Amino acid sequence: MSQPDITLFSVHKDAMAAAIDAFARDWPEARIWNLMDDGLFRWVGETKGVVQGMYEPFETHTQYMVDRGADAILFTCSAFQPCIDAVIPKHPIPMLKPNDAMIEQALDSGSRIAVLATVAGTIPSVSAEIEAMARDRGQAITLSQHFVDHAFAAMASGDGDTHDAMVAEAAAKISDADVIVLAQFTLSRAVPHVEAVTDIPVLNSPGAAVAKLKAMLSA
Repeated sequence: MSQPDITLFSVHKDAMAAAIDAFARDWPEARIWNLMDDGLFRWVGETKGVVQGMYEPFETHTQYMVDRGADAILFTCSAFQPCIDAVIPKHPIPMLKPNDAMIEQALDSGSRIAVLATVAGTIPSVSAEIEAMARDRGQAITLSQHFVDHAFAAMASGDGDTHDAMVAEAAAKISDADVIVLAQFTLSRAVPHVEAVTDIPVLNSPGAAVAKLKAMLSA
């Protein structure tokens, strides 16, 4: 499928922008359209995690994207794994969770995985995803968790430079790891800054997701 129609479902404009940039860089032939519900982002921020009422909007939005003719759907919202897990089996088209492709790459890279995030709720969610995939592989791992407080607020206020510097500062302190995973789409903008301060391989969700979708739809 040389020019698939791929829908990006996002709950934050910067995550959506990161995904768009990744497709433009790595798979410009794909036709992208976007659906964003930023009310969900505010909601999960208030509840500090997924609550029952969030499942219905995910199903409604997903059904709409399928009905509109999407060949595949990429979810860009890391904090909503349970909602995404619930909708994927209900639909016949390929759907990719935000971090699956990156986690596969991380597990291929080694057993000591550093998880870095700027939204607190993402840390347990992504850590659980990594642990589940490692169990499925029969792979023993150790995780270290690194939360960069206030960085997301800086980016949201328009100060991307401060965000990137704070993320890089946190990454520079990580030593006992085989790989660093940047656990949100919004963190991909900081990749050059992180790579400049560490020799540890750095993975980001959008780039890995685009590569996996391209392989899935080109097979």
